[in-house]
Amino acid sequence: MRSRDQIEEMSAYYDRHAPWHDECMGYSCNTKMEVLLGPMIALFEEYVRDKDVLEIACGTGNWTQVLARRARSVTATDVNDSVLAIARGKPLTDKRVTFRVADAYTLDGVDGLFDVAFAADWWSHIPKAMILPFLEVLHRRLRDDARVVFLDMMPCDVFESEEVCYDDDGNRISTRTVPDGSQFRVVRNFPDEQELRSVLDQVARRIEYLEHLPLRRWLLTYTKR
Repeated sequence: MRSRDQIEEMSAYYDRHAPWHDECMGYSCNTKMEVLLGPMIALFEEYVRDKDVLEIACGTGNWTQVLARRARSVTATDVNDSVLAIARGKPLTDKRVTFRVADAYTLDGVDGLFDVAFAADWWSHIPKAMILPFLEVLHRRLRDDARVVFLDMMPCDVFESEEVCYDDDGNRISTRTVPDGSQFRVVRNFPDEQELRSVLDQVARRIEYLEHLPLRRWLLTYTKR
């Protein structure tokens, strides 16, 4: 399957899965999420505080609320208006958030330059052949010396039961079933620090990588070249 086909199928999956997403993730309210993921938030909140933040693949807006409590402004983007409709209905702490329907691989319709780019649980969904093209597009939307923050999951028990195969590029492809019974193939890679650095060495500097083992998550920050 071509990378673009993989991307379109993942978009269709999250569009269909939108009504059940927060329940499946255990995000019943943002206050509980802040407590649960507080140790991860503490690792990056100073990067976003009082900054203009571009959020990639914001989904149903859970991380958007985290950012809105700290940033000067947040432009939250996603390719699916179905998830943005849910995000818009959440009790954001202020009016500093702007939502935009935008493909992360083009960011068409996103204007201006930003101090920070942020994406949670997104890198793992990028087909490997599309990582550098995505970063090239992203970096064009950032000011000089802007900081980029990626947050994602490490392998854990919940993923062990998935039906998995690998494509010719080494992408891990899992089969996901939506509560309505429909099935989709989703790219869900688990890169380690060495793999992340080998990609970013070409386009980034001041790379920092941290893991929080109890939460099975990693944090990656850097400055674009």
